[in-house]
Amino acid sequence: MSCSGEEPLGYASLGDSLAAGVGSSAPSQTSYSALYREALEERTGREVGYRQLGLSGETAESFIGRYPEGDSQLRRAESFLQRYPGSRVTLSLGGNDLLRARDASDRRRREAISEYGEDLGFILETLGGASSPPPEITVLTLYNPAPGGFTDRWTGEMNEEIRATARANGASVAEGGRLFRGHTEEYLRRYEGGERDIHPNDAGYAALARSLLRAGAPKRETPRPRPGVE
Repeated sequence: MSCSGEEPLGYASLGDSLAAGVGSSAPSQTSYSALYREALEERTGREVGYRQLGLSGETAESFIGRYPEGDSQLRRAESFLQRYPGSRVTLSLGGNDLLRARDASDRRRREAISEYGEDLGFILETLGGASSPPPEITVLTLYNPAPGGFTDRWTGEMNEEIRATARANGASVAEGGRLFRGHTEEYLRRYEGGERDIHPNDAGYAALARSLLRAGAPKRETPRPRPGVE
């Protein structure tokens, strides 16, 4: 319980390696999930029950797994939301789906984006129905780690799919991709040899956290009969 006597506000960070904070100097402190959690505590004045479920390499398909059977990320997220109704949820998913189609034909890439949209819709619908009150979900758009090439088009098309599917399912959209435009050199980690990684550094994760907060940053709450509802 928080000092105000309210139940903790749940926050689940879901998705892929970005949700897990890969590339940050200290994921428990400098990932976007950690920064977002800290901001939630400051802005709501409540304790936050936090769960990081993101997995490197996760796709929309693997996120769902054999749901409702098995131990997929979707099933674990659903269990968390049942424990913390009205939670905040952030979701980073789609980059690996696009990477899997990088050497495919244009037709196959379009099919992959469409299949991703169908899976994302199922994920958002399932998460939205996992608790009462429902969670407040924010989905990150993709940034392009190699701008100036053919990836511009496909990252853009994937982001249009994300926006449309999120809107159709009552989720907010954090425009992390737009914040990275013109800042890839600044926001992406580099290996010791100088080669650029596809994952953000601490500055990049701070930018993603800002995009999440702009999309749905809660104001300080006052006690309500149903904690977590705004």
